[in-house]
Amino acid sequence: MFQLRSASYKALIHFKNVPPIIEPSKIHIVTDLKYLLDLENNYDRFLETNLDLLDIYNIIDELIDIRDTITLQISRLRRKKQLQDYYYNNYNNNNNNKDYNHSHSYSTSLNLTKSQKNQGYILCQNSLKIYKCGCKTIQYEIPNQKQRQKPVIQKQKYCPKHLQCLKMKAILEEELTNITRKEKRI
Repeated sequence: MFQLRSASYKALIHFKNVPPIIEPSKIHIVTDLKYLLDLENNYDRFLETNLDLLDIYNIIDELIDIRDTITLQISRLRRKKQLQDYYYNNYNNNNNNKDYNHSHSYSTSLNLTKSQKNQGYILCQNSLKIYKCGCKTIQYEIPNQKQRQKPVIQKQKYCPKHLQCLKMKAILEEELTNITRKEKRI
């Protein structure tokens, strides 16, 4: 529990319906959104009904800090939930729409296709690279061939941020080629 100044705590004893006093630095641990919403409502009601008296006892700043920290944690949890929903929906849409453009390597899988496996491609040693952002690259090769002539397949899986950047790059490159084609005609 957050320790208010002893004089402040004694003053809170005289009030009715005092919400639980929680240390602001511990609020980020709480992830139950419903509990936080109830707690925020309790603080709002308590502050609204006792605003003048809390100001006289000089407690209002500490209680407002607690309430604001609760509000920030609620906003963080809602944003986190929205991002999870967005990425989940985006992932499902990508898996449902298999007709996307294959001219760009937006690989959603690091695995080989059946035809590539039949050709004899195997995983290269120490070829899996995982980046901090979540992007992954992996290489496959056909064994028992000369080093210079070894055909290599490199597969990539992008994090949502870099996938969006790659799609934007492809769109901009396409627009640029269209512009250069038009200029050549003129």
